[in-house]
Amino acid sequence: MQAKNVWSYIKVGTGFRYLQEATKGRSIHGNSFVLENIERFLTSLDELELHVTSRAAEKLRALHIQLAKKGELAELSKSEADDLKNIIREIRGTFAAEAKGIYTYIVTDKRLGTEKLLNHMEDLFAPNVFEQLSAVAQYDFREAGRCIAFERATAAAFHLMRGIESILRQYFKAIVQPEKTDFSWGEMVYEVKKARDPRTDRNTLKHLDHIRSAFRNPTQHPDKIYDVQEAQDLFFIAIDVTNRMVSEINSTLLPAEQPEIPQ
Repeated sequence: MQAKNVWSYIKVGTGFRYLQEATKGRSIHGNSFVLENIERFLTSLDELELHVTSRAAEKLRALHIQLAKKGELAELSKSEADDLKNIIREIRGTFAAEAKGIYTYIVTDKRLGTEKLLNHMEDLFAPNVFEQLSAVAQYDFREAGRCIAFERATAAAFHLMRGIESILRQYFKAIVQPEKTDFSWGEMVYEVKKARDPRTDRNTLKHLDHIRSAFRNPTQHPDKIYDVQEAQDLFFIAIDVTNRMVSEINSTLLPAEQPEIPQ
């Protein structure tokens, strides 16, 4: 997937317009004149991967070489202006044929900002949280964001469940410090509860139990299909519980509070 700025397509159209309307006496050199417009037009074809149209522009490249040899104050002659107009007319036919086979898809706005979903996932979490997540969790949350942006809601739910479980394993290891690592989601939550660490929030564990029973287990079954609104709701839940777990992981790095001893 590549992001293409809409202006890139507009530039092709403006290039056609300028070069097709270039007349006798137009300056060849200089800012925004004939040579620069030819260069900009050819560059746009390459940037947009219009390979057929680019190959059809060989005459335009040859004319560019010819015009570039002229002096700095040179202007288009009538024959050069006519040649340029005819060349652009030929290219335009090829461009029209190629463009009919190209489609653009507009990503519609969601409750979650599209730019953040696609490129700035870290901004959707509490400050300094995202960089503390495992590489796998970062990958899954980024993929979930892209899936929501492109309305692949059920795929987003799968990635969100993977992301939460990855952080749950970090959380579990920080609090329980187990000797083995092959615990299930439910077992990890149970062991954290059993540890009764004063730095863990019981509401975090309730959230994790709720996510397991209401979302993770149903998501694994083929009869559950999400729509984009459900996926966004689940995303908000995932962000909340992840922020909570990371906060508690950080608190485990501090000494446990000792009860005051009566004097």
